[in-house]
Amino acid sequence: MAVPASVTVKDMSGTYTLNKTLSDSSQATLKLQNVGFIVRQAAQYSAVTVTLKQYTDDKGVVHLDQDQVSTGGVRNLEERLVNGEWGERANKIWGQVKGMARFLKISELEDDYLKEGWSQDCIDGEIIDSVNESVGNGWKALQVYGFADVDGQRKHVRRVVTTKGKQVEKIRLVYDWKE
Repeated sequence: MAVPASVTVKDMSGTYTLNKTLSDSSQATLKLQNVGFIVRQAAQYSAVTVTLKQYTDDKGVVHLDQDQVSTGGVRNLEERLVNGEWGERANKIWGQVKGMARFLKISELEDDYLKEGWSQDCIDGEIIDSVNESVGNGWKALQVYGFADVDGQRKHVRRVVTTKGKQVEKIRLVYDWKE
């Protein structure tokens, strides 16, 4: 289902389902991030629902909380501050990670792959630029959140470039609007 035009990068709140037909496989990326075989298989064959809650706290800081649930009730909560400041946290899939997120114009992105395929509202406005680094496993993931027209419908899209040493994996994840 198409994402309503009222949902923007400034308020992405809603529930989305990962469209595995339109998305790239995440298997090579997860392997690069040292995610175990069983978890990778679960990711490949499970339905994934993501609920995003975006809000501004009383200090003016934008939060983007992501509650991801896959088949069987496997849940992973990621709470992000969209303020450009680095923080560190434990994640039950990736272990200890440090990262930051910020609003950014597409033209300010350095990687050409991350600049591709966005809808006009993202080109004219901003996207969410996120960087995550493993504290102990040596990988770094650049992830951009926004919207794109995919097969004639507006979809929530994430483009991700993950590196570890000289290895590079690039994927596009496409999400359908649920509510």
